[in-house]
Amino acid sequence: MSASPHKLRLTLGLGFLAFIIAGSLLLLAWLRQREREESNRLFQALAQADAEFVRRMTLPRSQKLAHDLEQLLGMQIEFRDSGTAPANTEDRLTIRLDEKHDMIFSRKPVVSSLSLRDPATRNAFIAFWLISALVGWLLVRERLKRAHSERLAMLGRVATSLAHDIKNPLASIQLHAQLMTPQNEEDAQAVRLIESESEVIAGLVNQWLHLANPLPPKLVKLDLTECIRGVAVNMEAQALHAGVEITLDLPAPVFIMGDSQRLAQAIRNLMINAIQAMPRGGRLKINGQPADAWFELRFADSGAGFSEMALAQGSELFFTEKEGGMGVGLNIVSSIITAHGGTMKLQNDPKGGAVILVTLPLL
Repeated sequence: MSASPHKLRLTLGLGFLAFIIAGSLLLLAWLRQREREESNRLFQALAQADAEFVRRMTLPRSQKLAHDLEQLLGMQIEFRDSGTAPANTEDRLTIRLDEKHDMIFSRKPVVSSLSLRDPATRNAFIAFWLISALVGWLLVRERLKRAHSERLAMLGRVATSLAHDIKNPLASIQLHAQLMTPQNEEDAQAVRLIESESEVIAGLVNQWLHLANPLPPKLVKLDLTECIRGVAVNMEAQALHAGVEITLDLPAPVFIMGDSQRLAQAIRNLMINAIQAMPRGGRLKINGQPADAWFELRFADSGAGFSEMALAQGSELFFTEKEGGMGVGLNIVSSIITAHGGTMKLQNDPKGGAVILVTLPLL
């Protein structure tokens, strides 16, 4: 299994930071090399011009002349007999004046004057950082897109296998549950539990199929309140087992254009997430009210609430903070709501607990 998008972003971000640091150091070394080369060129040109001046003017090769030239040029100058001058270095240059004399130019070692206060240096670094940021952003985006495509391809294969291996025996279980004749209330409750859990399994299979092949919803006129109540009834056994009380405060009827199966899947996911967020039991309140041309749904639980990271990335595919979680539930909810022209928002209640706000367009 490849890394999660968050870990992938972190890895790519650290790699990009290392690239920026290494690139900046290389750019600094290159600028210093260019500065040194330019300084050497100017040093040699100035020495050549000064030697040519002394040669043409036939000036005496005296210590006084050397001292006067030092004051004028800002470098150490010395006259020596030909053949006795030391070898040339980066800071020392010997030029033949005539058959008898050499002229030696010496300077102090070059100290780099590069600084971000210098406009040329600053502009070079800014240009490098901007270009690097653009290239890095493009590379990260492409890498994330490729990782996302690879995951979806893997999910497609898994979903197809699940649908084939689970749907046939599941249909048989559902059929036999419907054919059973309960003898007492305990048997009737067991049959309802079998039917309810079978619906959950069917929903999970459909969820994976939707993730692998997200077909557009089949929009028909439906009562959203009735859809939510139906899901709540099917979730009753699971909620009671977890010690979670589900309360509904919804007007009736509320007509929208929607796909009842897809919306039921989204509502079921939200309820399951809320129940799992309250391992010691609690309460899930589902409120709804119209607002202009929209219907606003509020799912509020009494759990620990969302973390800062979950608030920012909770609906991203494969993001999860639950042990053993796959990170697909809220992503599917978000895609279903978006396909119906609505929105989903994650937030925390100041009094405690997580809140998910869903808006859908009214008919």
